Amino acid sequence: MIRTCAADIPAFISHSVPLPRCCPVSGNPAPGSTVRISYQTAGIVLPVEDLAAWISEYVGGHPSGLREMEAMIQDLARRAAEAVAVPVRVVADLRIDPPCAADQQRMRVSARGAA
Repeated sequence: MIRTCAADIPAFISHSVPLPRCCPVSGNPAPGSTVRISYQTAGIVLPVEDLAAWISEYVGGHPSGLREMEAMIQDLARRAAEAVAVPVRVVADLRIDPPCAADQQRMRVSARGAA
């Protein structure tokens, strides 16, 4: 479903959602991880159900074989930019449980998607 807003009135939109555990091997990202997609709209708004569906594709490993958090964020940036037809910025604040019972790490991944 395409959602729209007035294209002649500048509007900045930001979607922020929690990330579920996605990787079937490491179980990362850990609870508390989030992703935010931001853009200045030209009239098209990213449907929240599309974002939820895209993220759910990564749970257990993406059908393309993509598993890395960095590549996931880059893919979300590409897809979001295509959907809203303007450049977007995607920032993920990840909690990562390293192997070998090391202390949990925080990782920030940022990517830009071009329309």
